[in-house]
Amino acid sequence: MSTLFKILAVVGAVAVAVAAFLAFKKHKELEDYDYEDLDEDFDDCCDCDSCAETSGDVEADLDKVEDAVEDVDKD
Repeated sequence: MSTLFKILAVVGAVAVAVAAFLAFKKHKELEDYDYEDLDEDFDDCCDCDSCAETSGDVEADLDKVEDAVEDVDKD
């Protein structure tokens, strides 16, 4: 029975070592990643100025919704 526990301990130690190696490798990969490219892609993807132009008057739309909800609540 003790041989089984020794084998399980060795297998567990190897699994922990592999997990640590993979985590370190992933950490280095993320550390070396060029996040500026990601920022540029995001800037190209999302143009917030055009969103603001097409959104219209939010306060007026909100007032219309509130009025409709109040009318429904009165009934």
